[in-house]
Amino acid sequence: MTSPALEDRPEEKLDPAMERVQRKLRRLLAVSGLIMVAGLIAVFAAIFYRLSVMDKAMPQAPAETSVTLPAGSEVRSASSTGERLTLLVDAPDGASKVVIVDLATGRTVSTVTLTADGE
Repeated sequence: MTSPALEDRPEEKLDPAMERVQRKLRRLLAVSGLIMVAGLIAVFAAIFYRLSVMDKAMPQAPAETSVTLPAGSEVRSASSTGERLTLLVDAPDGASKVVIVDLATGRTVSTVTLTADGE
């Protein structure tokens, strides 16, 4: 709260040097405020751009894909990343295999047979 004695005093006129300093400070404040607003607009524009591009770039897997495995195989686990499906399969001969499938085509990209060190 201000003192009543200060409010009653008339405002003194600044000397010309201080008025120039005050004008420079006001311009500096306005310029820095505009730069800050422009920076915020740029940040939000970049976020919006990345979100809109990311939606278009996301691969869309087909609604239905068939994967052919040998008869008697059992899928132990499955995971997908983007356009690839990775299956851990127990083959009928007792070997474990990792099968990597391209979801867009349904084609087997790679098959890795897992063996123990002494086999």
